[in-house]
Amino acid sequence: MKVLILHATTGAGHKRAAEALGKAFVLEDRNAEVAVRDILDFTSPVFRRTYGRGYIDVVRKAPELWGFMYARSDKKAQSPSHRKIRALFNEINTGAFKRFCKDFDADIVVCTHFMPLEILARKFGRRWRDVPLYCVITDFAVHSLWVVNNVDCYYVATDDARRQLIRKGQPADKIKITGIPVDPVFSQSDTADTTRRKLGIDPAIPAILLLSGGFGIGPAAELIRSFGQVDVHCQLLVVAGANEKLKKEALAAAGGLKIPAKVFGFVDNIHELMDASDIVISKPGGLTTSEVLAKAKPMIVIDPIPGQEQRNCEYLLEAGAALRLYEPEDAPYKVQEILTDPSRLQRMQQNARQISHPRAAREIVNDILENR
Repeated sequence: MKVLILHATTGAGHKRAAEALGKAFVLEDRNAEVAVRDILDFTSPVFRRTYGRGYIDVVRKAPELWGFMYARSDKKAQSPSHRKIRALFNEINTGAFKRFCKDFDADIVVCTHFMPLEILARKFGRRWRDVPLYCVITDFAVHSLWVVNNVDCYYVATDDARRQLIRKGQPADKIKITGIPVDPVFSQSDTADTTRRKLGIDPAIPAILLLSGGFGIGPAAELIRSFGQVDVHCQLLVVAGANEKLKKEALAAAGGLKIPAKVFGFVDNIHELMDASDIVISKPGGLTTSEVLAKAKPMIVIDPIPGQEQRNCEYLLEAGAALRLYEPEDAPYKVQEILTDPSRLQRMQQNARQISHPRAAREIVNDILENR
């Protein structure tokens, strides 16, 4: 069995979801040949920079502009004229991708981004191949760009997302609520005490994990410095991601604190750092949020991008699994509110656990294998 899993590197979440599904396919069928590919690798360098890095640049420098673009495209995405423009644009820029699909000759195709989904849905509509096409939506709400014909099944995070797809014209029997797929390692947890000892972290002090995402977006340095102004009994674990400049700023900020603080760059053991933590401060990306929920950790949400992250944030707040942080300077006060109220901490942990889907990747894969 040959499985093709497609994503696009516009942020890190689509890729992480694709990789999680790839691992789950291998776990469920060791004979499967799984290819996880970024559709942007098949485009020109100019297109790749504009499409991929362009998204990162906009959300960093002009998040309000991104929010406007998100809302406008959500309303216009399904109009015939916009569909034709996107179709033409995709045809011009993805010739190598279509040749790869033909050569790979997949038995199953799964998309964790709407760009390859739309391209392949059009091809399948023309009877390009009789192969099942699946879509995994990587946020807690559904943007209209995800809505295409000829998809065998949509996998979504919430009942709200399912209703949104139905309202946008998708058949109810082709939509399943599974949660967002996270790496299978997130389905197993260890105690904070055990993990802290393993990682060389003081087991006696509450730990706050501060995340900046895979691309290092967010006010990490400001958040760290805020803990130098308030006496909070805790230690900081800071992940700066792949942003070397941010890592240097974080190290400098951490050096001025009286409380213990460890700064990491890009890490491959984020699941262990979450196990070691009591609270996670982060932007509410779909994958990061799902990973934190899988570990049943309360979140303090900072700087949600208008659009998909704002909707993710609202979902967490409604579920009672997170607090909203508007100013970095208030971070230690929010932490103190939770740590000094054990019953509140426990409620937030329980709420996070209730809406978590740590086995989503394997559930999606099992469903695909059972129904192919």
